[in-house]
Amino acid sequence: MPVPRQARERLRWAQDQAIATCGRIAQFWGFTRTMGRAFGLLYVAPAPLTQAEVQRRLHISAGNASMTLGALVRWGVVLKVTVRGDRREHYQAETDFWKMISAVLNERERKEIRAAIAAMTRAEAAAGEARRAFRGNDRAQAEHTARRLAGLREICSVGETMLDMLLGQLSLDVGRFRDVFRRQDGPPSTNAD
Repeated sequence: MPVPRQARERLRWAQDQAIATCGRIAQFWGFTRTMGRAFGLLYVAPAPLTQAEVQRRLHISAGNASMTLGALVRWGVVLKVTVRGDRREHYQAETDFWKMISAVLNERERKEIRAAIAAMTRAEAAAGEARRAFRGNDRAQAEHTARRLAGLREICSVGETMLDMLLGQLSLDVGRFRDVFRRQDGPPSTNAD
């Protein structure tokens, strides 16, 4: 018994909704909409697809399809697979969402956090050098800046620690978070009260 045309249209509509939603989510997270749409297509596809099939279904150029699939493979959210009897490259979506999310977080967010820590460390050192050269009000301003920069650096470090915990690379240390978030002027003084 042939499948009714209306059922095929409903299935295509449902797939299109998933593809469009993945495109919006990807764009929200800073990736291209096309990357999200390609992932969505491969995710709902019942079998691996070739680049040409992705290109046709998404109505994109061959160059765009090639660049998009290459980027998705590099991010680890799409896999190249071999289909027996077909020499062309085929692609399928990674279905382990935690594996995908952790790969993206580890690659993209960690790079930004480490860059922020390095920038704050350099800025804190510069403020410390300025503080040593100043006297009076200028010195107080430099000290204030150094404390605030130390606080920013430490918050960035906490961000990296949270990322490590999220990715299962570190256990939770609630006391460290509490202490950092309670401070208003940077790290506590090392002078005894």
